[in-house]
Amino acid sequence: MTSSQKSTLAAMGVFTLIAGVVLGGMTWATAASFELAKNRVNEEHQTRVNSALRQIESRIKGIINFETSRRYTDYVDYNTVEPVAVLTSDGREVDAQAVILRSPIALYGPPFDWIDLYFQVDHRGMPSSPQFAEERPLWSAESTGGVGLSERRARDTLEWFRRALPMLSLRERVSEVLKHERSSHGAGNEPEPTDVVRVSQRTSAPKGAERRDASIGGLGRRVISTASGVRYVPPEECVAPYIAAGNFRNIPVAIDSGFEESLVTPAPVRIRLSSFAPPFWIDADGEKKKLAFVRECHADAEILYQGLIGDWERLKPELLKPIEDLFPHADLEPVANDVDLGPDESDIKLSEFPAVLRVPDIPGGTAAAAWRSIRGVLLISWAAALTVLAGAGWGVRSLVALTERRMQFAYAVTHELRTPLTTFRLYSDMLSAGLVPDASKQEYLDTLNRESQRLSSLVESVLEYARLENHKVKLHIAATDAASLLRVVGETVQKRCAPNAIEAETRNDVPNAHPIHTDVNLVNQIAAVLVDNACRHARGSRSPKVVVLLGGDNGRLQLDVVDSGPGIDLVDSRTIFKPFRRGRDADAKARGGIGLGLSLARNWATLLGGKLDLVARHDPQYGGAHFRLSIPTDAPAA
Repeated sequence: MTSSQKSTLAAMGVFTLIAGVVLGGMTWATAASFELAKNRVNEEHQTRVNSALRQIESRIKGIINFETSRRYTDYVDYNTVEPVAVLTSDGREVDAQAVILRSPIALYGPPFDWIDLYFQVDHRGMPSSPQFAEERPLWSAESTGGVGLSERRARDTLEWFRRALPMLSLRERVSEVLKHERSSHGAGNEPEPTDVVRVSQRTSAPKGAERRDASIGGLGRRVISTASGVRYVPPEECVAPYIAAGNFRNIPVAIDSGFEESLVTPAPVRIRLSSFAPPFWIDADGEKKKLAFVRECHADAEILYQGLIGDWERLKPELLKPIEDLFPHADLEPVANDVDLGPDESDIKLSEFPAVLRVPDIPGGTAAAAWRSIRGVLLISWAAALTVLAGAGWGVRSLVALTERRMQFAYAVTHELRTPLTTFRLYSDMLSAGLVPDASKQEYLDTLNRESQRLSSLVESVLEYARLENHKVKLHIAATDAASLLRVVGETVQKRCAPNAIEAETRNDVPNAHPIHTDVNLVNQIAAVLVDNACRHARGSRSPKVVVLLGGDNGRLQLDVVDSGPGIDLVDSRTIFKPFRRGRDADAKARGGIGLGLSLARNWATLLGGKLDLVARHDPQYGGAHFRLSIPTDAPAA
């Protein structure tokens, strides 16, 4: 193995090691970045899910807190407040024994469209609702603005509630839910004492009473509480049954002796209310599920239940509305309160609501989303790494090529210098020693002259190559024509072929005398290189011949040089234009040359704005190599 090959292998080994380290590091960094990106995508997705859960739970807690703040008396048709002072529209005050307040649920209906029914279940298991009176009300709904929910839907829901969840089942369900809630969150749902209230309920309509549906008009009433100051009750929320009929107009109740008997005399009741238990599902066979919010009420020693029934199909859109920007296609799926969920579903279970949040999967999957998030950085990083490696590889290749060219140059120049220097030393020693006969001296002198020209040509070729490498060659553009150019080239061809006994043929195929602007001397030098190579290879053939053809078309001039030699091998044709490269066969090496001729000729052709190509390795007519110089008829300015 030569030193050049060893250097090349060493350089390639170092480059391969560096490339392996860089590519290995990039691969590891890519895999690590991809895993981190997937974790980040999952974390961001879970963060969005948690945010959606918090928003839904916040909305649910707002509903529960709003309902928890309701007074016990809101679930009763009427309740009595005392003491009171009743004011007329002109500001006069008339004492009254009691004022009966109407439930705001009965007056205004449910605050949310998804609520079908407000209910209260007494200690006997009898459900009732303030949304409609079991008997004739004290005044009509129309006189107070009506209710938000139709009485028919409330009645239907109450009937459904009686069938779907009897009193015993209601007690068990509420106790079960409260027990589970207290075990999870402590005793926060224990009933707490509240104010003492008086509740009035109608038992029957007064005999002979007349209804009046006219509005109360400007009548106002003030309810005085010694504990909390003064609060005002809107006129449409209360009725004073014990006011003399003659003092006011448009009182919407019948005032007669029988009315007092229609009211149960209220007695103080101590009420303790629990917080609302977590909502639970109620379903009946063949009917859709509904959602129940229930709380326990301890009225003295009796236990009652108050709550509301909601329609899930109308509630779900309200709960999903706040997260439309996060998950436009999310869904809530009902689950039982005590169901055990797997680890994947426990993260999407609402803490205060019997449902799980179903959100769409990450588009394309986690891997695709991770790739979309980091592909720009990875592609740029890989492009930069590959660019650096390519630059390093090109640098190593250039360094190896430079080292190889230097070694080839040293070898070629040494090989070419050895023969003439040996001849010079031998012949000069013989001439100086008088060992050469007088008849042979001229021959020796001619040999020394040829070797000196050979050395001169060698040095000139090396210097010209150095000038080309340093871009110090200048063109001398002049006007000429095809005939004149071929005449100059023909003289060079004859000088090169005649000493070698090679037949030379020149032919001009240019159709007209169109002017040509080029560097004639440089074209002649290129032709000389081609003819020298042709003579070197045509020597020894059966009919040695070199043909030079001048032609052209479309503003370009072509100079073809063909010989009758053995042609060029395929392996040699790939490197024939590289500097310091010669044919690999022994005969080619014996014929001399340092391998700069064709490299110089191609560089000169490039300077003229043209190119030099190997047209055929074996010309079909002459058998040898066929080279073609193609240049523009108007050469570029220097």
